[in-house]
Amino acid sequence: METQTTMRQGITIPLEAFQNRHFIDLVRTAERCGYADAWSSESYAADAFAPLAAAAMLAPDLRLGTAIVPVFTRPPGLIAMSAATVQQLSGGRLILGLGTSTPAIVQQWMGVPFEHPLTRVRETVAAIRSAFSREKVTLKGKTVRVNGFRMNVTLDTPPPIYLGAQGEKMLRLVGEIADGLITNFITPATLPGMIAHVREGQRAAGKDANASLDVVCRIFVAVDDDTDAVRAELRRHLTAYMTVPQYNNFFREIGFAREATTAAEAWNAGDRKTALAAVPDRMLEEIYVFGSIEHCRARLEEYAKAGVTATALELQSFAPDPKERRARILRAIERLAPA
Repeated sequence: METQTTMRQGITIPLEAFQNRHFIDLVRTAERCGYADAWSSESYAADAFAPLAAAAMLAPDLRLGTAIVPVFTRPPGLIAMSAATVQQLSGGRLILGLGTSTPAIVQQWMGVPFEHPLTRVRETVAAIRSAFSREKVTLKGKTVRVNGFRMNVTLDTPPPIYLGAQGEKMLRLVGEIADGLITNFITPATLPGMIAHVREGQRAAGKDANASLDVVCRIFVAVDDDTDAVRAELRRHLTAYMTVPQYNNFFREIGFAREATTAAEAWNAGDRKTALAAVPDRMLEEIYVFGSIEHCRARLEEYAKAGVTATALELQSFAPDPKERRARILRAIERLAPA
C-alpha cells in the first residue's frame, strides 16, 4: 500500500453559496488559511476555466486545476486555448484535468454523442499536447478530427494533464498517458487498488511505476452540526449519483453492490423512498466527511495514508439561508486549515 504523510489541502471553486462578490471571500479565505490548491469542475453550473482565471488574479500562490473538463463537450483546440489562457494568467500554475463526464451530461444535456470514451480521451490528450507545443495539429482519429490547427500562444511551461478516473480501464490509461490522477466518491480502503491499476498502465507504457504519483481526490465535506439532518441530505445526494450507470458500476466495484443494485432498481421503478432507504449510514460514513472537526481531520488523514496527495474539498452547508451557509463554510475552511 502506498502511503502519503503530507497531503496538499485544496478547495472546490466556485461553491453555490459564493456567487458574485462572495467568490472573492471564498478564494482569499482559503489562501489566507494555508490551502494549496483550488479546483473547478464543469457539469451544469459554472464552466471550468473562468473561475480559475479569476482565482489566479485573487490568490497568487494557489495551484489551480480543472477537475474535470469533459473531453466530449469541447473540441481539443478549444480546450488547449482555454488552458493556455489560464496558464498564462496564473504564471504557470494550472493543472488541466480531463475526463469523460457521463452520458446524461454529454449526450442528453449537451447533445453530443457519448461514444468510445477511452479512445476519445486518448486522442484528445494527444491533440492538446501537440497544440501546447505550437505544432500544427492534424489528427484523423476514430473520435477526434483536427486539420491544421496551430495555437498562437507561447507557453513557457505547458500545463500537466491529469485524468479523472474510477474504473480499471481508465485508471490504466491514466498510467499510460497522464501526469496525475483525479478521482472522487472513493473510500480510503479502495484507493490503493485503484492506484495499482495506474501503476499497471505505467509499466505497460514503459514508465517508472515507482515514481511519485499525484492523486487528487474531490471529497464532499458537510459542515453542519446536525448530523441527522446531514445524513438525510447526503443520502439524497448519493442516491442521485447511484442512479447514474457509471457511478452505479463504480459503487458496485468498491463493495456496495447490494446497495447500488437496490437503489437503482427502486429509483428506476419510481420508488424513491425505497431507493433512499437502500443507502445505509455506513456507506455515507465511508464516502463522505462530516461530523466534528476532530473527526473530519481524522477522516482526511485516512485519505492521506491511503495515497491521496491533494484534496479538492467540496465544503457544503444545508442551512436554508445563504448567508448562514457562507458563514459555516468559511468557518469550516478556517478550522480544517492545514497545520
